[in-house]
Amino acid sequence: MSAAGKPIVVEAPPSVGPAACSFRRPICVHGGEPDAALAALGALERAWDAGVVLGVPLPPSYDAYLEAGPSRSTIAERDVLSHFDRARTFSTIDSRLAPGCARDFDAARALYEASTLAVSPAVDDGTLRAESTALAHLGVPCAPTETDVYQAHPDRAVVDPRVAPGYVEDASIFFSFLDGAFAKEPGALLTASFALAPTKTSGDDHWNDEPDPFDVLRASLKDAMFEGSTEGDALVSFAIARGVAYDPPARLDWDVAWPAKARRLVGPEGVAPTGAAYVRVDTAGRKPGARFVLDAEWEQLARIRWVVVKRDASGRDVGRLEATAAPKATHAHVEVVDLEGVASLLVVAANVGTWDVPFDPDDVWEPHGWVVTLSSEMP
Repeated sequence: MSAAGKPIVVEAPPSVGPAACSFRRPICVHGGEPDAALAALGALERAWDAGVVLGVPLPPSYDAYLEAGPSRSTIAERDVLSHFDRARTFSTIDSRLAPGCARDFDAARALYEASTLAVSPAVDDGTLRAESTALAHLGVPCAPTETDVYQAHPDRAVVDPRVAPGYVEDASIFFSFLDGAFAKEPGALLTASFALAPTKTSGDDHWNDEPDPFDVLRASLKDAMFEGSTEGDALVSFAIARGVAYDPPARLDWDVAWPAKARRLVGPEGVAPTGAAYVRVDTAGRKPGARFVLDAEWEQLARIRWVVVKRDASGRDVGRLEATAAPKATHAHVEVVDLEGVASLLVVAANVGTWDVPFDPDDVWEPHGWVVTLSSEMP
């Protein structure tokens, strides 16, 4: 069941010292020591310049306030005269950060977050933070991409802000993956996901956030990989990438030896829509010519797709095979025959949503349980 959009909350800017304003861009930094204010102003000017190139919908004017605390952006005033949801926003910038890459990245994320909130104030907090972080990585490429928290919880929804501190920031890799794979220009998919989701809120309690950025992604990714492909195919590709292309890789649910005898494994955690589960199978004990057999079962309503990735001794992806399942089925089967030179198999279960409703970032996500039976057969 979908929850209401986020509450409409406005906040007065802090009362701090004098402002340092840019001669090049409509930016003012308030408070802090003069050197700190000028350093923050320089970082924001560079972020603004990068935002112009990336197509970020930068505001007519922008105010940032230096405070000793994590940077954040918020709404100062709702635009009640606009035909679509719009707002005036500001940011508080962490004054503890020294000039350098970390300061530039932090300032860029705050600016892009404020810009997004101004044109799409109804956007959910998880998507807002993740996409702003992804844009900041494009604008300030010297900043390292953190993935540890995100990769430790692959079973959770991609923008779930309730998982752990840092999870939605790390979720930037999801949007960076989609942008890198499908955008014609860097950042184009990110900016389009909220620019093409204009909302209209008539009440004064919660934002009406439909359509949301995932509705835009759903429409944009149709036929993007091949004729007839959907956002589900993109989610499967991302789930595989999480298991093989990132450091650290996604957390394994099981890591087992070659199944000389049939073995049944129960998922220790259910998988939420857009989440994934992983089982690694070592092929060291395989008899020559033996084939691998996977039978998977899962709960009703979930659309879980299963892929077996073949990997060599260096961990390189050397082949993939997707399990077959009838529409709306809760069982899938696949046999992997050619295993010469394969050191391990990675079974990837990608929950691409439910059959009854599309994924919504405001949903109360229900995880879906799964069971796999692993076995081997001789020809």
